[in-house]
Amino acid sequence: MTTHVGLTARAFGAQGMYLTKIDSRVKKTLDDVSKRFGGSFSVEEETDWRGLIKRWDGDVVHLTMYGKKVDDFFQDVSLKDPLIIVGAEKVPGDVYKMSDHNVAVGNQPHSEVAALAVFLDRLNERESYDDFMDSKISVLPSNGRKRVMDRGNIPSLHVCYKLCMDRGMDQDLMKHTIQVLENAVKIQTRFGADLQLIMAGAMLHDIGRTETHGVDHGVVGADIVREHGWDEELAKIVERHVGGGISKEEAVQQGLPKKDMMPTSLEEKIICHADNTAGGDGRLEELIDRTISAGHIKSAKRMKDLAEFFR
Repeated sequence: MTTHVGLTARAFGAQGMYLTKIDSRVKKTLDDVSKRFGGSFSVEEETDWRGLIKRWDGDVVHLTMYGKKVDDFFQDVSLKDPLIIVGAEKVPGDVYKMSDHNVAVGNQPHSEVAALAVFLDRLNERESYDDFMDSKISVLPSNGRKRVMDRGNIPSLHVCYKLCMDRGMDQDLMKHTIQVLENAVKIQTRFGADLQLIMAGAMLHDIGRTETHGVDHGVVGADIVREHGWDEELAKIVERHVGGGISKEEAVQQGLPKKDMMPTSLEEKIICHADNTAGGDGRLEELIDRTISAGHIKSAKRMKDLAEFFR
């Protein structure tokens, strides 16, 4: 339970936790999570908990089912550098007396982990706590599959740019690439998604055009990404950015590998739409007209659907 309290505190934005007695297993687990998933979270021993409360230069909040209702509390109080106290079954009476605030997340018995999560969520006004930029791995949102990304296998903008230059990307294509990058970051600001993945995906989305300007440039580009050993999430962005995406049936018709190359993740959709709209007003309409003229009616509709999604 102590480990879960620490994991919850870290995930919802707390800087660390105090324990009256350090449990080496708890500390090891929390240190390991921070090392892999990022962020800075300390675990310190404090045997004199009364002294800690007395000298705390901020608000001391005790979470208890006997306190003031949490919604009423946040309507009345603005906290400064809070020390949040959660306890086990029996909390010493001095905690109630010494705390500046006794707050209840519901007046029914339940877990201190749940109370801490709800309180921190309200305290931070439901901000996102998922983006620890120093993390080694990240879990990316997905409705249908597990998406775990190795951040060490996502190249920096500098590495991406150097690869484009080393492969002889011409000036016009580089100009377009930068436009897609700027466009994608603007969309990401509004809709979320992983920024590191978005930037690398934008820079490398047309890396296949250094070999071919055909419809297969997405497949070729994805192969280049895989040859460098970079994360599969990045390869899929490159592979699935063409037009409005390419279905398995369309791939076979166009002489491509028999596989589904439709953008499904938010990052894939952002790069696809950023590519379709890079270059200013009228670019998307022109692209849709050309796609229809080429007989790819379904692809044109998907491009329109993406535009509507990001409207």
